Amino acid sequence: MGAVAAPKRPEATRYKTLDTFAQSLSYVSNQFVEPVDERKLLYAAARGMLTSLDAYSAFFSPAEYRRLREDTDGEFPGVGLLLGPGGDDDAMPDAKEWPIVDEVLAGSPAEKAGIQVDDRILTIDGVATVNPDGTAIKDERYWDGKLRGPSGTRVKVEFLRPGARPAPADMVRAQIKVPSVLHEALAPGIGYVSIRRFQEATAADAALALGALDRAKAARVIIIDLRTDSGGLLEQAIAIADQFLESGLIVTIRGRTDAVETHMAKAGGLAVGSRVIVLVNAETASAAEILAGALQDHKRATVIGMRTYGKGAIQTYFDLIDGSGLKLTTHRYLTPSGHQVEGRGITPDIEVPEFEPELVVAGGTKGDASPEPSGKPGGSHDILEARLAEDYQLRIAYQTARGWLGSK
Repeated sequence: MGAVAAPKRPEATRYKTLDTFAQSLSYVSNQFVEPVDERKLLYAAARGMLTSLDAYSAFFSPAEYRRLREDTDGEFPGVGLLLGPGGDDDAMPDAKEWPIVDEVLAGSPAEKAGIQVDDRILTIDGVATVNPDGTAIKDERYWDGKLRGPSGTRVKVEFLRPGARPAPADMVRAQIKVPSVLHEALAPGIGYVSIRRFQEATAADAALALGALDRAKAARVIIIDLRTDSGGLLEQAIAIADQFLESGLIVTIRGRTDAVETHMAKAGGLAVGSRVIVLVNAETASAAEILAGALQDHKRATVIGMRTYGKGAIQTYFDLIDGSGLKLTTHRYLTPSGHQVEGRGITPDIEVPEFEPELVVAGGTKGDASPEPSGKPGGSHDILEARLAEDYQLRIAYQTARGWLGSK
C-alpha cells in the first residue's frame, strides 16, 4: 500500500502567508530608498486589506477612529462648526479653497463668536488652510479635527465673510452635542421630523419629537425626512420604526453563518395612530433605508422622493489595541417583505425629483404649480410658503398631507 500524504492544515497555509507578508515588510523597511515608519507601513497594509473587501469596510488610525466614534456618539468637544470643502461660488467668485462653514450649531462657541454659514476659515491657530497658490493644504475633515480638542482649551481662527474683511475669532472649546433629530409643526395636524443620522441618542430624541408634535396637535400626519441621511446605528433605526408599528417584522439580518436574526415591533408605539410620509433621496442609505423599507412594507408610510442609495450591508466596529479600529461588513439585511436593499435601494411610492420640473409654455418657461403667496408678509405662514417654494420634494409631501386631511 502506498503512503498517504497528510492533509494540509489551514494553519500552516495561513502562517506561510504571514511569512510572505513579514518578508515583504522587511524588504520595504530595509531596502526602500528612504526610511519609512513601520507603523505607517502596517497601517497602509491594513487599509489595503480592508478596502479590498468591499466599498464599506475600512481601517482607521487612532485619530481617525476617535473622530468616527465621536460622530457616532453625536457629542464631542469643539467649537460647534461643521466644515465643507472650499472653493469659489456665486457669493465669492474669487475664493481660494478655504474650508467653508456648512453649519454653526446653536449655542456653540462659534455662534457666540459671530461665525456664520458660508464664512470661509482662513487660518486656525495661525496656520493657513490653503497653499500660497490658493489650493487646499488638507481636506475639510482635517481642519474640522483641528477645531476639536479638550473642553476649556482655546482655539483662534480667522474667517472671511462674502463682502467683508477677514475677522478674528478667539473661542474656548466646549462639549458639543450635534442634534440628529429636528422637528416642527408645519400646520395644524401636520408634523415634520428630520433625522440627519442615526446616533446613540437618535431614538430617544425622536421619541421626544413625536411627543412634542402630539402635544402641539401636529401628529395626524407626520413627515419623516430621511434625505441625505447616510445611516448610522442599526438599533436606533429599529427603535424608531417600532414607534410607528404595532406589530410585525422590522428587519431580517443575515451574517456569515446560517443564523438569521429578526427584529419584531412591539405594541404601544407613540405614532401608531399617525399617517406617515417618508422623504428619501439618492443619499438615503443603510439604517435610513431600514426605517423607510420597514414602514413602506407594512403600508405604514407613503415614500416620496428618489430611489435610495442601496446600502444593504451592516458594519461592525472593532477596537484595536493601539487605539486604531476597523469598520467591517459583518451582516446584510432584508426588509420585512424580503427585499434585498444592497445595490437596489428603496423605490419611492411617489417619485419626485429634487428640483421642480419646468413647463414650456408660450412666451417662456414656468415651474409647476407653486404655493400661492399669502397676503401679509413676514408671518409664519409666509416663512413656510417660502420654504416650500425652495424645497420641491417637501412641497409635494406637504400637499399630500393636506390632501389626506381634507385641507385645501
